[in-house]
Amino acid sequence: MDLIVRPAAELSGELEPQPSKLHTQFASAVALLAGGKSVIENPLRVKDTQVMLQAAEAMGATVKRTQERWSIWGVSGKPKLAQNVIDARNSGTALSLLTSIAALAPAITVLNGDTQLRSRPMPGLLRSLRRLGADVHSTKPDDSPPFIVFGGKVTGGKVQLGKVSAHYLPALLLPCPYAEKQVKLSIKQAQKTQLKPILELANKVGAEVSPWGERLLMPNRPYRAFSFRVPQELAAAAPFIVAAALTNSKLKLRGVKGVAGRDVAFLDLLKVAGLKLHSSKKGFIAEGKQNPRAAKLDLSHVPELLPMIAVLACKAKGKTLIRNAGEARTMKSDRISAVARELRRMGAKMLEHHDGLLIQGAAKLKGCEVDGHDDYAVVAALVVAGLLAEGETKIKNGVTALRTSYSRFISTFQGLGADIGHAI
Repeated sequence: MDLIVRPAAELSGELEPQPSKLHTQFASAVALLAGGKSVIENPLRVKDTQVMLQAAEAMGATVKRTQERWSIWGVSGKPKLAQNVIDARNSGTALSLLTSIAALAPAITVLNGDTQLRSRPMPGLLRSLRRLGADVHSTKPDDSPPFIVFGGKVTGGKVQLGKVSAHYLPALLLPCPYAEKQVKLSIKQAQKTQLKPILELANKVGAEVSPWGERLLMPNRPYRAFSFRVPQELAAAAPFIVAAALTNSKLKLRGVKGVAGRDVAFLDLLKVAGLKLHSSKKGFIAEGKQNPRAAKLDLSHVPELLPMIAVLACKAKGKTLIRNAGEARTMKSDRISAVARELRRMGAKMLEHHDGLLIQGAAKLKGCEVDGHDDYAVVAALVVAGLLAEGETKIKNGVTALRTSYSRFISTFQGLGADIGHAI
């Protein structure tokens, strides 16, 4: 279904950023491997997280769902496959987590996904899992899914990961407590910083991960049952924050009790781009009408945010260089090419680089028909661009893409005063 977006002079109100998708998926994976009943409160309920629950059941766990919590009875580190093919659908994170879990199952498992996911090469994931001692292979020369895992053991020991995407690190940590040898994982400080929220959860459930110089020590201690509340994630509210900052608006964000992981990187980007987000006792406040500045923006920690940062850069006077975001080309779409193509249609001026964009601002955006490329991040960015543009913007197939990762995206914007609706 298509979306229709009309210009917004101002937005106002309060919102609670949605729960972290990564925390929801990782907690579900840990609960699958743990022994006994684990409870995940405040989970993000979208297609990409529901995939983990369905896979958990296919791997032997028992799952009970309610609106507010998920209860998962785990398999004590011994997945029992009800079927040999596990479908991750459209979620790359789910695929990576499930591939590492399959390495512990005493069976041959095929990990598959939809057409879009099957086009995404993941050599870094496969290479790193092999270094852990997992027997995992792609069925194609470019290391894209489907994957075949000959499971039953993970060797462990001293493992040098080298340069690997931070998006794969949770999957690489996941099977370590069940390895034959204690895992000593060599990891860069920047990666360790990004992993902090995940490491806190791992320690909470008994993994007792400890830093040792440039390594993480992962003792052979199985995950125990746990209760965990998924935190709200500030970066997930990026579309609302950017839209509010660039219009005559005041937006209050409540429920964010701590800033870690990609939230830190997101706030750093806003600061470099000249946007201010004020902290308060109850959360954060985004106020407009702010004037972003052209800058060099390093997205190495958050390449997934490239579409939204590109829209922000369109409104900054001068040349903005977005760099170190090459991973964005292998996400749910080639986000660099996709957002460049669609924003150019709206009047923006930009050049593609292999790892980012060079954007000339400030652009006078004009509404037109654009394509969301079946990618929620591209659709969300185009919604914000439409709010900032002159005239009406039509986003093809926008609704379906949003459902994979955003809950109540359209209704939240409508509640803030945005004129967004479905095309008839």
